[in-house]
Amino acid sequence: MRIEIKLRPAVEGTILPFNYNYEVYTQILEKIYLISPELARGVETSHTDYFTFSRIMVRKRELIPEAGIRVLSDDVSLYVSSHSAELIKAVAEGFLDDPALKIKDATFIADDVKVLREPEIKDEMLFSTLSPIMVRTVKFVDGRMKIWDLYPSDDMFFDKLRKVMLMRYSAIYGHMPEDKDFKIEVLKFKPVRILVRDTYFRSSLMVFRYTGSHELAKFGYETGFGEKTRYGFGMVKVIDSEPTQEHQG
Repeated sequence: MRIEIKLRPAVEGTILPFNYNYEVYTQILEKIYLISPELARGVETSHTDYFTFSRIMVRKRELIPEAGIRVLSDDVSLYVSSHSAELIKAVAEGFLDDPALKIKDATFIADDVKVLREPEIKDEMLFSTLSPIMVRTVKFVDGRMKIWDLYPSDDMFFDKLRKVMLMRYSAIYGHMPEDKDFKIEVLKFKPVRILVRDTYFRSSLMVFRYTGSHELAKFGYETGFGEKTRYGFGMVKVIDSEPTQEHQG
């Protein structure tokens, strides 16, 4: 289930900071707490990522070096997605009860929240990222273990992505998907670096062709591809010949 949240800048000339993922995550969690504290506690304390969200889509903007993005459009969009209808309904109701979203000095007001039409998910899809995909591994560097962020240009990227998706699927559903195999062909990608709290994560915005497990395709669409999806990584949209409102963003 997926929603679009239309957010209006509280003041003209609002500057959206470049790095806002953690603030958005914590406030999505706060909205869930308003509606269902028990659900929110379960989401917050679990090591499993139950949802994902997009970058904040600013249709008309001006880049301000060292500061952020000056919002020139009347509103911006944030998409939130999960396999759990209960969780998404709590997020939507939370924004309706408390429509403010604050990111450092920037404040946005939720004017509209709507459920998006679900696309047909098949075992062959063309996806584009709404937030970058992050995949990690552990390497030995100078005799010490070091966490290493992978790009699609790294040979290990695809194998690690498959393992991550299987682990996450199993953690949520309690069993492995019937079909465990899939492949992705990356048509283009752009490396990005995002600060979450005090850690930079390297990740990839990309367009890719997915073939294989229908279950994992649907799971990836609903909860995100890759790791740390709760912090705004791995959300994808379906590219097709009849774009929905979401695709037009």
